[in-house]
Amino acid sequence: MAFRRDLLKLLTVQPRSVSSLARELGLRRGDVEEDLRHVIRTARAAGHRVIVEPARCRACGFTFGEEKLLKPGKCPSCRGTRLYEAQIRIEVGLSQT
Repeated sequence: MAFRRDLLKLLTVQPRSVSSLARELGLRRGDVEEDLRHVIRTARAAGHRVIVEPARCRACGFTFGEEKLLKPGKCPSCRGTRLYEAQIRIEVGLSQT
């Protein structure tokens, strides 16, 4: 429970990717993803604004869906592997529009 509160605090400071959160917390990306999804649901339920900048291909600009939090392996459009990871941010106290 305290871990998820820490995760929420980190996401209110600046946008972060799953990889950067995992590095900062000393965990694997897969371990962080489950808790991150829970924090996002909880934040939305509490009326906070959750902003997800989706993963995107550096080569062709293909944009993945917001539900794709972990870095994709390849772009389905051009098959490129140079991808920007999704960035997640939470604005506390602001309802989602």
